[in-house]
Amino acid sequence: MLYCLDCEFNGFGGELISLALSGEVDELYLCRPDAELEALELHPWVEEHVLPVLALRTAQPVTLPLQDFGRAVQAFLTNGRDPCVVADWPEDLMHLMQCLIISPGQMVRIPDLSLKLMQVSAWPTDLGGAVQHNALWDARALRRALTLIRGEV
Repeated sequence: MLYCLDCEFNGFGGELISLALSGEVDELYLCRPDAELEALELHPWVEEHVLPVLALRTAQPVTLPLQDFGRAVQAFLTNGRDPCVVADWPEDLMHLMQCLIISPGQMVRIPDLSLKLMQVSAWPTDLGGAVQHNALWDARALRRALTLIRGEV
């Protein structure tokens, strides 16, 4: 099962803010609670472009403490067979992998997982209502771009 990944984070190399996986059948969209976000010294670009679009009518996140993201990803990936996660930026994969680590030497149990980094431009997209810098919409746009590349219109 193919899942497209996008993450929003606090500037280059910054802490994870939200994570989304968009699959052919189901989607996962996670966001840290306001209290955790308020504790971060947010980059001005993130305050202007990411925070206003975290929660949308067409993309409502599950709000969880960052420490619980791994368990949510675990539950989500357990539903699919042979998951393959595709991202268009290395930091997205890094943040996903960090979520899976729950303590020193321990990770959540997930099915065997393939990761793929592809240099593909997801924007502009022809998806109606799409909002850039919202992790779920960015993951959806990546999935749409891959569909077009493969000729699966």
